[in-house]
Amino acid sequence: MKLYNLKYYLSSLFIVIICFYANLFSQERNNENLAIHHFMQGEFLLNQGNYALAVLEFQDALNFDPNASTIHISIADAYRRLGRSNHAENHLKIAIDLDPDDFSAREMLGHIYIINRNYSDAEGVFLTLSKMDSLNDSYITILADLAKFKENWDLSINYYEKAFELNPQNYKSIDNALQICLSAQLFKRAESICLKILNYDSENITYWQTYKQITAYNKNYDNTLNAILNIERINGVSIKLLLEKSAIKEEQSKNDEAVAHLVEALIIDSLHIEVLQRLVALYIETNNYIDADFYNQKILDNYKDDPSGYINASIIALNNSSPNEAIRYLKLKIEDLGDNYSANYLLGTSYYQIDDLINAEKFLKNALKLFPGSRASKHTLAMIYDQTGLWLKSDSLYLDLISTDSTDAQAYNNFAYSLVERNANLELALEMSMIANKIVPDSSPYLDTLGWIYFKLEQYDKALSYVQKSYALDDSNPVILEHLADILKATNQSSKANLIYMQAIDVGGDSLLIQKKIIIE
Repeated sequence: MKLYNLKYYLSSLFIVIICFYANLFSQERNNENLAIHHFMQGEFLLNQGNYALAVLEFQDALNFDPNASTIHISIADAYRRLGRSNHAENHLKIAIDLDPDDFSAREMLGHIYIINRNYSDAEGVFLTLSKMDSLNDSYITILADLAKFKENWDLSINYYEKAFELNPQNYKSIDNALQICLSAQLFKRAESICLKILNYDSENITYWQTYKQITAYNKNYDNTLNAILNIERINGVSIKLLLEKSAIKEEQSKNDEAVAHLVEALIIDSLHIEVLQRLVALYIETNNYIDADFYNQKILDNYKDDPSGYINASIIALNNSSPNEAIRYLKLKIEDLGDNYSANYLLGTSYYQIDDLINAEKFLKNALKLFPGSRASKHTLAMIYDQTGLWLKSDSLYLDLISTDSTDAQAYNNFAYSLVERNANLELALEMSMIANKIVPDSSPYLDTLGWIYFKLEQYDKALSYVQKSYALDDSNPVILEHLADILKATNQSSKANLIYMQAIDVGGDSLLIQKKIIIE
């Protein structure tokens, strides 16, 4: 081949190659343009809600550009809206393979898993997203929601707290954590979460109210008081809050401060019935019957239809050893107090103190009907039946008291004393008495009962030992003094016995009966 012919051939070949690649590039540009065209058409239809036609356009777009992750995401969105989640999943997985850094594909896939209740796969997706963007609180919130769906309360709370830490404006997240704690009765954790919220928003009255309730339940009363002080700071002082502060101080056995808050409340409203009732109750509880009577008179004068004034007056009278006065107050309101447990119990107790056992039994039985669990009513009724010789009834009540509370020392002691006084089953009496003394050591009446049982068993050394211990604790009880004298007399200590007999008479013992026991030497 001649040289000029070779040059011509090479030149022609170069032109052919250039034309081939020019056509190829032109085709690629054309495909790209067509892909964009169909993609835009698909997006328009998707926004118009025409999801089926949108799918067709996106499919055409993929025919021209199958490696465009954006198109796969859009067609997945259309399939999702059509309810064809399997197709959506497939395209989203392709999109993620094509572009692992595309957050939108992973988010959509995670939400599809959630809709289909495939929580485990959804959790995997959002865990990956949270690692890719560790500062995104929305991913953490979704993980918290997923843990909540699976009833993994601790994990859910942890995620919600983390979301709030990432974004303190995410109150919904931290409130979800709080609500889970409350519903799951995780009150200690609820307290710490509520405080965390308040550290960011100290003016939020709703959360201060919640914090107050939670801390009170947890008996963290100093924190409760702090909550109340902040509520007062925001909303001002109120009688309701002063009542709450008083109740807390009472729980803390700070009765003077409890009273002070109630007195402060009376400055706002001098005749507020609830404040007066609480103040009277507190004074009665602390045995301050003078002040109790003073404030209770305000109830009697200004709230004549309120039964609490009459009930309080009877309690005060009883504690002042005036049972007849207690009866008088209660009778003034007896028509309104017929179904009131406290009134019936107090009337029964008052009648018992004046030895009107018929009326005492009547009202105590009424009290027991109104409140079957009243141990106080059962105790007094048992003593009435004991005194009237109705021992089957008294024994039944004592056994009921013991069976329902094995720590009721009074029931054990009274049962034992009843048995020994009627010389019935002294061994059982001894057992009951020993239990009473074990429950409450160093009780003068319980020691006396035990000593008296040993006396009846003719074990005089033990009898003398226990009754002397009783006497050392209470040297003004005529029954104890008489028992001690009886034991001294039985052990041939007549002179000492006579002195104790005379002492028993001096403190109110039965003079005629005791005089017969004195030995004239």
